[in-house]
Amino acid sequence: MKRQTSEFLVWTRPIALVALLVCLLWPGVTVAKLKVVATLSDLGWIAERVGGEDVEVEVLCPGDQDPHYLPAKPSLARKLRKADLLVYNGLELEIGWLPLLLDAARNPQVRPGSRGELDCALALTEILEVPTGPPDRSQGDIHPLGNPHYLSDPRNGAAVGQLMAARMAELDPAAADRYRQRADGLQADIASRIGQWEQRLMVIKEHPIVVYHKQWEYLLAWLGFELIGEIEHRPGIAPSPRHVEGVIQRGRQRGGVIVIAAPWNHLDAAQKAADRMAAPLVVLPAAVGSLDGVDGYFTVFDTICDLLTTAVADG
Repeated sequence: MKRQTSEFLVWTRPIALVALLVCLLWPGVTVAKLKVVATLSDLGWIAERVGGEDVEVEVLCPGDQDPHYLPAKPSLARKLRKADLLVYNGLELEIGWLPLLLDAARNPQVRPGSRGELDCALALTEILEVPTGPPDRSQGDIHPLGNPHYLSDPRNGAAVGQLMAARMAELDPAAADRYRQRADGLQADIASRIGQWEQRLMVIKEHPIVVYHKQWEYLLAWLGFELIGEIEHRPGIAPSPRHVEGVIQRGRQRGGVIVIAAPWNHLDAAQKAADRMAAPLVVLPAAVGSLDGVDGYFTVFDTICDLLTTAVADG
């Protein structure tokens, strides 16, 4: 009986190997890909770059949508239901809608604490604007874990790519080397561009910055720009006339101010404040897909350079 079994294995092992190779190499035969769901368009772009042909990526919040207030639609829960990996921004940026979608999806693969759930804020070495006291909702829609808009610093995008590659490699060991190579390539590409972006924006350093909403702090900290005020001083709450007047007076005193906002901010209010400061209002891309033609993470920063330098030249 043992001899028959061993002979069977001798003959069947090569056949099984050939069958496996046919499945992998025969035209028209597809291999299952890692299904990745990203909450934000920037994260989706990074996941596609790191995952390459080994993943399928879907994005929950489109780039032209304010990520604070995404409606938790059933169609989005269905995307999560099929996911092997969920990558999200963290720092409670998605707190208003992601927990609802996870409950509706009922996918144990991406529940909190599972290997298929990845908080991309774990890639950060520094979190800006972490409150020192207990949360006070009278101050608006504050983030008790710190400012969550860290992807406006491209160095953080590179770190997130490395984090994604490590988790993808855990879930799909067969493609581990490819994930790591792509993440290293992304990091190298970002490093090669950072100097160019910084050089182009050197002319902006002498201009004080006023923002509409507190979502550009990582960008400004990376570039060394001076922030002198926020029009919306309590996030999610309409600014008081007294506060806006104070920002306007500060901008007039300093001169040479640039006002920046995201496409989904209250641009009428931002424009009125900018006009009274004799300052340009520059609507910057806050994410991949937030403005026409901004179809990639690199293009976000290329466009930021274009818009800011043009505003200064026109002024």
